[in-house]
Amino acid sequence: MTMRVDDDKDLFIWLRSLVRLQARIPLRALAVVVVLAGCSTMDMGEGSHSPATSEDALVYYEEIRAALARDDGSEVPANALLLAKAAQQAAAGSSDTRAELQALGATAEKLGAISNSDMRSLRGAFGEVSRAVVSLIVADESLANDRYIFRCPMARGYKKWVQTSAELENPYMGSRMLHCGANTRWAP
Repeated sequence: MTMRVDDDKDLFIWLRSLVRLQARIPLRALAVVVVLAGCSTMDMGEGSHSPATSEDALVYYEEIRAALARDDGSEVPANALLLAKAAQQAAAGSSDTRAELQALGATAEKLGAISNSDMRSLRGAFGEVSRAVVSLIVADESLANDRYIFRCPMARGYKKWVQTSAELENPYMGSRMLHCGANTRWAP
């Protein structure tokens, strides 16, 4: 499969097509492709695409959350690496939330290094990504618009997550207890 990848969205679409075609490419090889492609799509100044924003990073976060709620780890590591890249780019352009975005990028990289078949580890690492997302939203309250925060008392580790739908879909429990949890307050 050959495709020209001009920006992050093209890269994301390309990675999804590989997953859907069940291409027999080792996960670590895909991670290298994402990193190398990221180097070629980063903001290089005049004539390049716009750098990522906090909102861009949160789109990847929502993709990860929804996949875990469906018990589908297949796209989580690739989306986590895209989230890490978007958070790092957004941090470079932000002074108000730089620390929160850097923390988000670091936790997302750790999530991206986990095997897509290890749901328990994916969910544990997602908790730390969620902690960083909640801290980011607390630091920039405008990001809370059209987002909801929930807490699952039965989750291991960090118990909160953010989602764009008001209908609770628990990424920590997935189909076992999809609706376990309740709305909670915006605090780290």
